Amino acid sequence: MVFWLCGGAAMADEELPLPEHKTVCSPSGVYCAELNPASQRTIIWKDGQEIWSMPGWFGDAYLADDGEHFVEGYWGYNLLALKAGPSTTMITFWRRGELVRRVPLSEIIADLSNLTRTASHYFWGYTMGIDKEGRFLVQTVEDRVLAFDVESGALVESRPHSRLDP
Repeated sequence: MVFWLCGGAAMADEELPLPEHKTVCSPSGVYCAELNPASQRTIIWKDGQEIWSMPGWFGDAYLADDGEHFVEGYWGYNLLALKAGPSTTMITFWRRGELVRRVPLSEIIADLSNLTRTASHYFWGYTMGIDKEGRFLVQTVEDRVLAFDVESGALVESRPHSRLDP
């Protein structure tokens, strides 16, 4: 089972949603992150108390069950800018506002010629969220599901996607 924490996938080539004040919670719901585009601040809460905060507003955001680790997906959701290259950051892992790891496109897509051209972008895949084992999942246009450790940002599993997968 996968927890969908952000419904930000763009469909076809529609405009990206405007930044809005939103809240995303960890899969257990114990911790929540308040993302405020006006203040450009993200605040992590537990039981109504601020635990920590970091600068920035993130369109595709996920919070781990430990309340310490935060994952940011690509700003364009599932649509990749045409000028993007192998070093484009696709996923960023944070611990209490400190950068842990940036994952480049070259680690998500094995062969960039597999990117699907849309009217004005490339479709690369999409972020799926944090699964019941606490791993961050991504499904690629190459029909792979990638699982990353939320603490280190390390790729821990790559498997073919099937219709039976979550």
